[in-house]
Formats: sequence, structure tokens, C-alpha cells
Amino acid sequence: MMPDPDSCTFHVPEPLVEEGWTVVFVRGEPTHDSPLAESLFGVEEVAIVRVTDSQVIVLKQSPSPWTDLVGDVVPAIREALLDDRPAVSEAAIASVRDSPVEEIGPTIEKLFDVQINPALASHGGFARLVKVEERDVYLEMGGGCQGCAASQATLRHGIEAAIRQVVPQVREVIDITDHSSGENPYYH
Repeated sequence: MMPDPDSCTFHVPEPLVEEGWTVVFVRGEPTHDSPLAESLFGVEEVAIVRVTDSQVIVLKQSPSPWTDLVGDVVPAIREALLDDRPAVSEAAIASVRDSPVEEIGPTIEKLFDVQINPALASHGGFARLVKVEERDVYLEMGGGCQGCAASQATLRHGIEAAIRQVVPQVREVIDITDHSSGENPYYH
């Protein structure tokens, strides 16, 4: 899976949320009084804001190039960091932390069916959800992904990124695939 050209990652000097957590804000949905989301949604082109540790990932909803948007996005982030309140409110963090874990499995299975496996199928591969324990997701890769030298990059930059985008409360994505055995690890 290729990097998303509609997203851009900004690094801030201090962590905004506890390590291992991701808070996602979507335009038109509650911001839980978080200055960062409120400020960034003041930029018309911003559609989604993902906050992980000291990273702010902004997804745009327009064809405008990032070079045209950075001049509005960076000051919006700076404004939120200078606010007297925490950039990401405790209410926003609690909305993720307190969301039911039992909803994770069905959401991820749908994500595999709709987005991940169609992308992997173009390379003869697939992934399947094995189990969810607490906030940890266990998956197995097969077909062209089993034994592929790029499987870990696909896992971290494609599958895990897609999972975290729709289920931000996931703590860890763990590949339990035996990449050295099987009938057809990476087509021999």
C-alpha cells in the first residue's frame, strides 16, 4: 500500500496524548473541546486530524497541494499549542480510552474486506484477523504476503496505519504469521 498523498504528518515538541493512544477527530463530529481540532478545522481543507504521541497527522479533503495548505495548517497547530488548555482535551482522550473493546473485531474484519485485502490481492496476498485481546490485534498474512521481504513494511505502513485510522484505541498490531514456512511463501 502506498503512502496517502492526502495526509501530512507534523511533529510537535511535546506529547499530546499518552503513548500507545491515538485520538481521531473528524470534521463535523464532536471535538470534545480540544483546541487542536477546533483550530485545525478552521482550515477549510482539513477533513481529519489524528493525534498520536507527538505527531499530528492531517488529512485534507481538497485537491490542493500540501505546499498551498501548510501555510494555514502550521499556524493552526501553533495556535492550539499556545492555548492555556491542553491541545487534546481529557474528554477526547477518554472517548477513545473508554470505547468498548468488543467493537474492535467486527470493525477490523470489515476493514480487511473493504480496503486492506483488495489492496493486498493485487500482489497475490491477503491478511486475516486472528483475534483481539484487550486492545491488541493479532493477524496473519498469507498468499504473496507470507514470506515476502516487504511484509513488515506492508504491515506497519499499510495494514497497521489503516487499522489505527478506523480503530484508534488499538494498542498493538501483532503479526503471528510464520513467514518461513507454508505452501507458497512469496512464490518461493
